[in-house]
Amino acid sequence: MLHELVITGKIVNPEGIHEAQIGIDGAFITEFKKQGLRGEREIDARGCLIFPGFIDMHVHFREDGSHQWDYKEDFTSGTAAALHGGVTTVVDMPNTPLPGITAERIREKKALARTKSKGLLGILFCGAIAESNLNTLVDMQNEVVAYKIYLARTGGLYIDEKTLPQALKAVETTSKPAVIHCEDQHIIDCKKEELGSRGDGRKKQGELHSELRPAEAELSAVRNVLSARASTARGVKISIAHVSVSDTVRMLKQHKNVYSEVTPHHLFFTRDDVLSKKAFLKTNPPLRTEANRQRLLAAFKAGEIDFLATDHAPHTKEEKAHDILDAPAGVPHLDTYGNFVSWLIARCDVPPTLIARVSSFNPARFLGLNDRGRIEVGKRANLTILELQKRVQIHSDRLYTKCGWSPFEGYEFPGTVRHTISNGVVATEYDDVF
Repeated sequence: MLHELVITGKIVNPEGIHEAQIGIDGAFITEFKKQGLRGEREIDARGCLIFPGFIDMHVHFREDGSHQWDYKEDFTSGTAAALHGGVTTVVDMPNTPLPGITAERIREKKALARTKSKGLLGILFCGAIAESNLNTLVDMQNEVVAYKIYLARTGGLYIDEKTLPQALKAVETTSKPAVIHCEDQHIIDCKKEELGSRGDGRKKQGELHSELRPAEAELSAVRNVLSARASTARGVKISIAHVSVSDTVRMLKQHKNVYSEVTPHHLFFTRDDVLSKKAFLKTNPPLRTEANRQRLLAAFKAGEIDFLATDHAPHTKEEKAHDILDAPAGVPHLDTYGNFVSWLIARCDVPPTLIARVSSFNPARFLGLNDRGRIEVGKRANLTILELQKRVQIHSDRLYTKCGWSPFEGYEFPGTVRHTISNGVVATEYDDVF
């Protein structure tokens, strides 16, 4: 049999690594063999690692029917940035100018995404939960893969502690999971009042943001989630988004069907880096201490964190150049996902099999995506080929995100994405996105 595409190299699945050939026809893997496959096109990736296509569970592509934020990112530029970074599936968050609180709005975003991605990227959606739509979440269940709850103010999508049990119960009726932003708004408000009364003003720009959103704000919100789930919605699957505090991981280990994601910025940077990069490293939740970063990285290496997600949140350089208290929070990461994975493997001794789990298998299972997440016959031909012997320095002129910058500007990584293959299409070759 002559396949449309045959790839040869080291195949990485969660349970192990072995040399093999992958036969691809159309959008799917059709044969898997030690040797002997022939293809109309063949890619020799020996010396590289071939992963199931990376799945990023947390991105902000910014585009909706209003087009107010398209200048930051849209589905076209976001697709290119994702493919450049080795990502073949993303989950877009709902906190755009027209929040994703109805099925109609989600369908509108889906149509935009379909047209602009040209089928090269799997773009899935989170539905937003607000007090106004608690009784209509079921209407959205066929349009979304999960629901997002914000326990800190984000536009009109804030859910307070009293409403949280009702929100979780509403999610449980949909059979979809919940992704929760855990920062206690009451603690943030108290800190803001306290810092204002102390007259700190704007003396320590690099530290003020993290003082306003301390570790206890995350821990308190997580405790509230666990308590609400135990009392009203034990059946709902939950992921705690962008965990920034190592104690959060320890807390979650005791609970079944409660998962966690970690971002590149919380594994790489600390609050000390904010002193030099200022608002360009402003994120919610903020960066923590070096000791906390080391503990978070150790928990990741031990397999105690379930997902590696970027929280890709592009803003323009002009917006990020503002005072740290006024600038928007968030950093872009999609272009550099594969580079960061190479750092985890080569510099932090993270096993490639763990990467296959947290970047592919676990997200697919959590989201109910049975057609991806592993390299095997019958799965989608979504593959990320990583070359660990090609050092790359990050430069803004080699990025595809519309915002045009990266927090890793100038950093050298030990490897890069050689090819991203999405639905059987070879979509990239190193820095070129086709």
